[in-house]
Amino acid sequence: MRIHKIMMATLSLALCCSCSDLLEKKPLVNLAVENYYTTEGEAKTALMGIYHVFMTENFGLYHYLHLGDNLSDDSQLGNSRSDGVAWAGNAKSLIQFNILPTNSYSGNNTWNQDFQVVTNANYLIESVTRNNIHNADKYIAEAKFLRSYVYFDMARQFGGLPLVDHVLTYEEYYKPRATEDETWKFIEQGFRDAAEGLPETWDAANIGRATKGAALAMLARTYVYHASHSKKQEDWQKAYDTIKELEKGNWFSLEPRYEDIFDMEHQNGREIIFSIQFRTSHTGWGDSNDGNMMSFYGHDAGIKLADLNKSTTTLTPDQYEFVCKKLLEEFPSNVNEDGTPKPYLKKWTGWSLHCPTLDLVNAFEPGDPRLKATVIAPNEFYDGHTHFNLSSDSGYQSKKEYVPFSYRTEESNEDDLPRNMIILRYANILLYMAETCLTISKKSAAGQDAAVTTLPHCLRSRQQTKKNYLKPSTMKEESNWRWNMTATGIWPAPEEQEK
Repeated sequence: MRIHKIMMATLSLALCCSCSDLLEKKPLVNLAVENYYTTEGEAKTALMGIYHVFMTENFGLYHYLHLGDNLSDDSQLGNSRSDGVAWAGNAKSLIQFNILPTNSYSGNNTWNQDFQVVTNANYLIESVTRNNIHNADKYIAEAKFLRSYVYFDMARQFGGLPLVDHVLTYEEYYKPRATEDETWKFIEQGFRDAAEGLPETWDAANIGRATKGAALAMLARTYVYHASHSKKQEDWQKAYDTIKELEKGNWFSLEPRYEDIFDMEHQNGREIIFSIQFRTSHTGWGDSNDGNMMSFYGHDAGIKLADLNKSTTTLTPDQYEFVCKKLLEEFPSNVNEDGTPKPYLKKWTGWSLHCPTLDLVNAFEPGDPRLKATVIAPNEFYDGHTHFNLSSDSGYQSKKEYVPFSYRTEESNEDDLPRNMIILRYANILLYMAETCLTISKKSAAGQDAAVTTLPHCLRSRQQTKKNYLKPSTMKEESNWRWNMTATGIWPAPEEQEK
């Protein structure tokens, strides 16, 4: 019996030790950092992976569309003619400011993807630091820029945030949220560090990567948002000083012609401070390719097969005759054996989830050429064909994100589009400077605000020169262009739409 008890005690002790060893192992997450990236090639690949998050469908859809433009008075979802609108109920409720558990998908996607960038940036920063990788300072600066960018994005949506500046241990996973003031200061420090380590320019093979100028511009932008929250004069002063520092670099300037900013041949022009780069890759749908799906979301849904059949069309007789006539004229090879037009090819269509509103169109003064560079009007002949825009409740389609047919291929999916997504332009910085000067009352020798009037004038003057601004004799032509559909009966007159 004594021997039996001793054996049982020994066995129990052994089991306890085994369980203790099993449960108290060092977390693997703490071991991974040293071995994550050990060469410069691995570090660059990891960095490009962070940039790729900005190229994903959900990042563009929720950060810039559903939680961005579509919540303003400038843009709206299309109508039921678009297949995309059928699954956009989440966005519709957000537009009505009904933030409910049932539509948390948009907020969750924004939060999760941004913190995915934060986590990946922290792994990169710690790996290149511990492994003494060549050009470590540049990689750290670029990772801090991207981390601060997503924090800036989140702060505008959520206010104060958990501040994560390193790879977390298990014990740190449930970090409390910082105050909004602390969050803005954290973002500012990241952009300041980035500006210290980033190059002024990149070679052609690396165009689109963050630069010193981009870091200073985002820092100034952050100061403006912070100052709007804090109401402190010192934060406005920091914004002013940062913009003055940015101007000394002479890296950016306004495009003389507004329409050139959004021209496919002028991507990455002098006015672009930071943009997400896209290209056609022929590698599938959605996140499988390197194209910009946001352009696809903005493209009109086109004419459906049912609308080209008299027995199933939802068009009025006049609309039906007009549409068929134009399709036969403009796409003579896209015709059925019986002489009726076929519907748009798949590569020509979109989802109409980003439609300009009448509020936006009517905000342009008569004769302002920026209007025609911003929207495609109903019934406008542009890019070699008539744009019916029947999937847009306003009748308008975005021209800024439109990709001409010559850039779309038969071999690629309709979302595999080579248009960059502009994040920040120099024009934004000029407006921030005007706001800053107005707030801190910077005075010129004449006693007037030095930049309050001159900077906005710089933006407007490039439109209103004798060369660019529409002459009074062309006002009637512009009025007809604005509502060309009205004459054909395809679209209601402006006064009818506003009812």
